Amino acid sequence: MDKMIRSSKEPNYNWIFDLVDGLKGFTILKNFDGEVIYINKVLLRLLGFNHDDIGGNYDFFFKNFFLNEAKKVDENIYDITLNSRYGFTLRFKMVDNFLNSDDGRKLCIISTLNFVKSELDSMRDVNVYLDLLYNRFKLVDMVDTGILLMDKKRRIEYINKAACQLMCLDYKKAYRKNAEKVLKSLDEKINFDEIVSNKIAVYNLKDSGRFLSMEVADTYDDNFLCIIVKDVTEKLKFGEIIERSEKFNLMGSLAVSLIHEIKNSITSIKGFLQLMQLKDKANASFFDTIISESDRIIDLVMSYLGVVRNSPDEGIDLNELIEKYMILIEAEAKHRQIEIIKKLRQVPMVKIDNNQLKQVLLNVFQNSFQAIGSGGKIWITTRFNSYTNRVIIKIADNGGGIDRETLKKVMVPLFTTKKDGTGLGLSISKNILNKYGGDLKIFSKKGTGTIVNIYLELKK
Repeated sequence: MDKMIRSSKEPNYNWIFDLVDGLKGFTILKNFDGEVIYINKVLLRLLGFNHDDIGGNYDFFFKNFFLNEAKKVDENIYDITLNSRYGFTLRFKMVDNFLNSDDGRKLCIISTLNFVKSELDSMRDVNVYLDLLYNRFKLVDMVDTGILLMDKKRRIEYINKAACQLMCLDYKKAYRKNAEKVLKSLDEKINFDEIVSNKIAVYNLKDSGRFLSMEVADTYDDNFLCIIVKDVTEKLKFGEIIERSEKFNLMGSLAVSLIHEIKNSITSIKGFLQLMQLKDKANASFFDTIISESDRIIDLVMSYLGVVRNSPDEGIDLNELIEKYMILIEAEAKHRQIEIIKKLRQVPMVKIDNNQLKQVLLNVFQNSFQAIGSGGKIWITTRFNSYTNRVIIKIADNGGGIDRETLKKVMVPLFTTKKDGTGLGLSISKNILNKYGGDLKIFSKKGTGTIVNIYLELKK
């Protein structure tokens, strides 16, 4: 036989495939070794498939998925039963003949299939029936919920597209396979009997970070068992966030009470200090410093709850504040063997409280310190954007950067990737800046470092 006909992708025989696809009857093409090289679209549609589902491997599909039973009744006539994707079987009489070219050369075997016994008496009946099935199962394939249908022997008779996607399954590797083995291949922890007895179970799939719920659904037919599969990862994560938020709210309430008591105590201390200052004129400057730092303690603790004072009437000299505060930052940087490079341009006075801006800078620098190792660099620059009429503090580092998914969440309160982190630093900083009409934005890419822009309003 001409070996070229073995391949359904051979362009010289495409006209044959187009020919049988145009036929209204059910047709199969075989080579002289009995291998199925093509199934026309009418028969595929009856069985619930199309050419894309087969992927060119017609012989494999026919012998492993479609063919249920075959019996030779004559030299070229067979009684066969084919499985349908929709969970039923169809019986046909298959007649084999040769397909000849114009010059009489045998090209391949062409098999025609006719119903042996069916309520579908005409092609019109077949098409009406197929449209009914197609429309029903199309809806099932459109939903984002996975559906597995099994027979009494726990063989998968139907699995929709969502189930294949959720469980990373190939339809042809799951169809008519033992459901328990298929589920075990996803994760050894999945227990089929547990699902059936409890009616629902949730499993964390290995190495995927995803949680799938598997729930038994009523099919109103004792011959079939249906399992509904859903991805509940986000739902569980949301539940954890809610739980953490409730704890945070409780902690917040306790913190407010604690701060109130701290403020009362420091107010009393300030009163006694002021009395002592009146009696000890020689050391008045020392008392001024102690009183000033007492006020800063209150501001610092309150800033952790996102509470800031009203904007001061007077603006601040940004570069002067940074130069003074950087003494403390540079001391820690030196200890970590990190170089800080400053480029402070002349900028107008800005509207923000000194201590609140210090807190923002501290949070940003602490993140940079933790992102880079010894030998790393941090750049801090200031400039005035005349177009937006804002002053910008730019803090950049050459650390490991942040991936896209994490970058979307860094401003969310309580979100952190650090073992000992609280997930509050950046959200508090953003709240502080928003209070004064400013903003904070982060630009980063995994492996290329991070840039934090702090935007400040001008003093009016």
